[in-house]
Amino acid sequence: MFNRINKDIASAMKAKDTVRLETLRMMKSKILNVNARGDLPEKDLVKILQNYAKSLKESYEVMMQHGKTADAEKVKTEMAIISEYLPKMLSEEETKKLVEDTIKALGLTSMKEIGKIMKELAVRSDVDAGLAKKYVSEILK
Repeated sequence: MFNRINKDIASAMKAKDTVRLETLRMMKSKILNVNARGDLPEKDLVKILQNYAKSLKESYEVMMQHGKTADAEKVKTEMAIISEYLPKMLSEEETKKLVEDTIKALGLTSMKEIGKIMKELAVRSDVDAGLAKKYVSEILK
């Protein structure tokens, strides 16, 4: 993935696509802050980019609340670029089904056991942890 980002940076420079170039450079910077060579396992790279996407999503929501739609649209474009490098996330229905199946498989019955299911779901990079926690709370009450 790191090599792909570097190649895409070169392509964005040639195409003079400044928003894409800035986003790719920021992605690369986030990775290099963790490892100066960028030679991390794929799952670590995904986690770094997911955290970056999450911070952009929060910024987007704040901008929309304050009526800064032009800035928010730029951030939305950046989020779309980052999503090209991330695994496809499960839909809400798929996440709910996965949570239900995992609870049944582990035989969980109370909210005291939420750590067990969240630990089980944490190994997957295609699950939104916040959404999963919401469904666990609804199911286990």
